[in-house]
Amino acid sequence: MPREDVTLKVLSEEVCETLADAAKLKDVSLELTGDDGVVNGVRRLLYEIVYNLCDNAIKYNKPGGSVKVNVAQKLGEVLLSVQDTGIGISPEHQDKVFERFYRVDKSHSKQSGGTGLGLSIVKHAVQYNHGKITVESELNKGTTISVLFDTRA
Repeated sequence: MPREDVTLKVLSEEVCETLADAAKLKDVSLELTGDDGVVNGVRRLLYEIVYNLCDNAIKYNKPGGSVKVNVAQKLGEVLLSVQDTGIGISPEHQDKVFERFYRVDKSHSKQSGGTGLGLSIVKHAVQYNHGKITVESELNKGTTISVLFDTRA
């Protein structure tokens, strides 16, 4: 797939605009901050990463909750983080959420129409674009998923 320089903040703005109505319907605020964050990668896959992380952060949030997207650029790397105030992921599920078809909350997934493929797609897209993904979460307090891209790769 063709690689190009992609400004993650601009890409994240596009995602936030696309998901603005879904966030409004769930009474969730969506905020974007940070640096430009230029990554050499496959634009479509980078878009899928940001979209899936933000979409999940909205779907699994609480009314009145928030989603904060941040792009931070440092020497040789760019960090994308999506933080929500949602339902959280219990510790025993955190390392499994990137497996294909894995769903933490089966009852909620049926309501939201989830297939359990979103985070698996994210994981593979992150790997393809020379990144590493991590999850920090606390039940009923929220989740932060961070993707660190090596811009020297």
